[in-house]
Amino acid sequence: MKRVRNIKYLGLLLCSLFVLLLYGGIVYASDLPKAIDKTNCSKYKDIMIPALYRAVERGDFVVTPGAINFKYKHSDSFIAAMKKNAGQFDVSNEGDLIDIKTGKYPENIYGFPFPDIDLKDPKAGAKIIYNFNYQIYRFMGAMQRIRVMWIDKKQGEERYAAGIDSRLYMNGRPPGQKIKNSDKVLNYEFQNVTEPMNVKGTNTMAYIYADKRDDSNYAYVPAIRRIRQTGSTTRSDPYMGSDSWLDTNYMWNGKDRTMKWKYVGEKTILVPFTSPNQITEQELADGRMSRSYPYTADHPKLGYEDKNWKGATWAPINLTYVPRKVWIVEQMPIDPYYNWGLHVNYVDQETYTIWYKEVYEKSGDFRTWIILLSHYGVGPSGRTNIGDWDAQIFIDEKVRHATCVARSAHPKAFLYMPASQLEPSYFTVNNFLLLSK
Repeated sequence: MKRVRNIKYLGLLLCSLFVLLLYGGIVYASDLPKAIDKTNCSKYKDIMIPALYRAVERGDFVVTPGAINFKYKHSDSFIAAMKKNAGQFDVSNEGDLIDIKTGKYPENIYGFPFPDIDLKDPKAGAKIIYNFNYQIYRFMGAMQRIRVMWIDKKQGEERYAAGIDSRLYMNGRPPGQKIKNSDKVLNYEFQNVTEPMNVKGTNTMAYIYADKRDDSNYAYVPAIRRIRQTGSTTRSDPYMGSDSWLDTNYMWNGKDRTMKWKYVGEKTILVPFTSPNQITEQELADGRMSRSYPYTADHPKLGYEDKNWKGATWAPINLTYVPRKVWIVEQMPIDPYYNWGLHVNYVDQETYTIWYKEVYEKSGDFRTWIILLSHYGVGPSGRTNIGDWDAQIFIDEKVRHATCVARSAHPKAFLYMPASQLEPSYFTVNNFLLLSK
């Protein structure tokens, strides 16, 4: 009996220690099982976001913890630039990023605008999201090969659309890479659908302005052979009838002043990498970084592609889940015509990657959650792909349907596009019309 009591005591002690480590934010992959599924997930509830935990609990997902063979961090030059920005910027009452000296939107910032954030500051949530923006803006411009896949709960992929997504960032550019910006555009973007033939040319383009002006959004509809200009809230409409929408590219792709941001806490959670190994990215002489991926298909492997898989058809498999500390930031749309209500973002405390997003309907009911899948790539110059992604998976829990938006290698796909390779003239209405026909 004494031995039994000692075993029980030891078990309780180990359990208490594990809980202490979880709540203290210290979680090691070596302390976790090889798989977290519906049989053992209750022990690990605190290191998963609520939506992921529910998915594991009902058997949709299996989480596979592991270790990564690299330090997941931004380049030394980006980190050094960030330190110089301390105390120079603030967020206005309207939600705009401003230079403290001038009270105006800065022409260009390289590095995080807020290297030190006081979490007690009422504007802490907005400052975290501005840091998220600027770690993406450092790419200057990007062209990516995109495949949007509609996935149902039985057969898997129903249909798809593919093409080239191009974007140009006018702020956040490294020294020597500034572009004249008299129109005060924050960034340009262009989604050029090239296949299949029945949706070819169903294109969208947007100018996101740095000031209070509404975004300029354009759509080309092949059926009527016309361009139509749409309102800013259409960025929350389903993209081509999928479960995704334009404002969720990179997990957040809208204008910050259109939302109310609130920091609500921090925790350690398991986040997914598509490879546990660092991948070497190739760089061209003009500075462009080509895109490499840890898979040979045009998307990471999903459940429906494995005949032995018992979970949801849209569940990503062959992933490595790693403990990361995150901040939890809520966003609430200001415009009553925006299609969604509360968004909950899980933001990496070191790199400002948004790993997960949970989205509620305006009624307050939970509806959709989004997972970001990424690998870690480094070029010879030390620049990284942090902030970029391999795939985003949008899961609509109300209708039990999902959309996977994935990237793959392509001759036109690059990060760190200099002005010599991508400039504002590419995003004119005339060029948009030319590429839509």
